[in-house]
Amino acid sequence: MYIIVCLTIVTLLSYFLSDYIKKYSINTYIVVSTLSLMAIIHAILILNGNSIEYVVGLKQLMRAIDSGAMGGAVFILVMYMGVFDMKKAYQRKLRVIRAELSIIGCIITFPHNVHYLFSFIMNSGSIVKARDFTVWTNLMMFAAAIIAIIIMIPLFITSFRYFRKKISAKAWKNLQEYAYIFYAMIFIQVMMVYLGRPSSLVRNLNLLFYFLIFTSYTVLKIKMVCEKRRLKIEKLAANKY
Repeated sequence: MYIIVCLTIVTLLSYFLSDYIKKYSINTYIVVSTLSLMAIIHAILILNGNSIEYVVGLKQLMRAIDSGAMGGAVFILVMYMGVFDMKKAYQRKLRVIRAELSIIGCIITFPHNVHYLFSFIMNSGSIVKARDFTVWTNLMMFAAAIIAIIIMIPLFITSFRYFRKKISAKAWKNLQEYAYIFYAMIFIQVMMVYLGRPSSLVRNLNLLFYFLIFTSYTVLKIKMVCEKRRLKIEKLAANKY
C-alpha cells in the first residue's frame, strides 16, 4: 500500500522540515519541481514503451509520484489540517505550512495528471469498445480528473502569497470553498481506479483505507462546522442580554 508509506513520509518530512519549508519555500518548490520534471520524463519514456533503470530508491520515488500516491498523501495531509483544533503543538507546526504544502501537492501531482491523461487518450478506443463495468469506472475517473484539474489550477495559483494579495479576502475565502469539491473528485478518482481492478486483498484494503480517510474527514468537518455554528448562536444569544 504505497499511499500509507507516502503519507507517513510526507507527514514526517512536513513536521521536521516545517521551519525550513516556511522560510525557504522557493527552494522547496524548486526541489519538488525538479522531481516532478523527472517523473514527467519517466512517464513519457514509459508511454513510449522504454525500459528504465534507476538507482535504488529512485525507482520507488518515481513510481510513488507517477501513480499519484505521493500527491495524494500531500493532499490528505492538507485536507486534515483543515480540521485540526490547533490546541496541540504538532498540529500548529504543520498548520503553518498548509499553503506551502498545497503548492507542493499541486506540483507533485502534475506528472500523474500528465501520464494518466495521455494514457487515457491513447487507450480511449479500447476503453469505449469494452462492454463491462470498466468502461464506466474509466469514464467517471476521467471526468473527475478533469474537474479536479480545473479546480486545482486557481487554488494552486492563489496559494502563492503574491497572487493571494491581489484578490479580496472574501473572494479568496469563497474560492477556497471549491477545495471540498476538489477533495471529492480525488475520492471519486481513487475509488474508480480500484473498483475497476480485479478483486484482491490489496485492492480491497486500498478501497477500505481511502473510504475511511475521506469518510472520517467528512465527519470531522461536519462536526467542526456544527460546533462553530453552535458557538456563534450562543454568542448572539449572549449579546441580546
